[in-house]
Amino acid sequence: MIKLFAMDLDGTSLDNNSILRKETIDALKKLDENGIKFVFTSGRAMPSVRYLMSLTGIDNPFVTNNGALAMINKEKPIYTKGIEDKKIKELINFSENNELSYQFYDVDTYYSNRIRPERFNHLKKDSQYGMNYQVNFSFSTNPLKELNNRKNTALKFQIFPDIEKKEEKIMVLEKVKELDLYATSSNEKVIEIMEKNVNKFNGISEIGSFLGINKNEIAAIGDQDNDIPMLENSILSFAMGNSIDKVKEVCDYTVSTNENFGLVEAINIVLEKNSHV
Repeated sequence: MIKLFAMDLDGTSLDNNSILRKETIDALKKLDENGIKFVFTSGRAMPSVRYLMSLTGIDNPFVTNNGALAMINKEKPIYTKGIEDKKIKELINFSENNELSYQFYDVDTYYSNRIRPERFNHLKKDSQYGMNYQVNFSFSTNPLKELNNRKNTALKFQIFPDIEKKEEKIMVLEKVKELDLYATSSNEKVIEIMEKNVNKFNGISEIGSFLGINKNEIAAIGDQDNDIPMLENSILSFAMGNSIDKVKEVCDYTVSTNENFGLVEAINIVLEKNSHV
């Protein structure tokens, strides 16, 4: 029986405009009514995932920064694993020496040495007053200093190689290997870097252990490379219709696209399977 359903956000739970639609929220509430914990698992920072969870009206666990932070509810973290400062410094120096765009996150803030609005348009919030983005921002010529001034630790570092230059991507991955870090991706334009052994499934496992839910009671759904660890390790897995091929290859089911409510389709399959247990 499925007791926890882990779900990616962008390209899965959200439509192409980064909206969590009413039909999806209604389906998520059905999971809750049937005793199944739905857990958002995302590369996004904590405030963004917490904001999207709040739209459901349910204070469920969630995983952020590709597994570097696991929250049991909107207030309580149960697992955090950040990147050492000396490695962040090396990644910044590497990026700047090679003129590669970069950004990184701590628990609630987006840091960069350059303002690129197209990189955070998906984080906008429908607000008539006050902050109209789901996270905080820090732009400066020395973003590591800003991080240290806040006495925080970076959870995820992103580098944006030119997709037309394969040698740039290779160069970045070689640097990640040299620093003994873990690289994944949520789209073809970015390389996302975390500490080794940080991934979405490990974050989900921390939540499962806290709740007394084991691997054989977990389902998962996603669309990109950073979803593969949780898809491979769950007892029941779903690929979105808009998934990359690698995701479809490892999953039990392929459902409709995020625009056509593939997540709702997957939820109905889970509920149907549980009804026969």
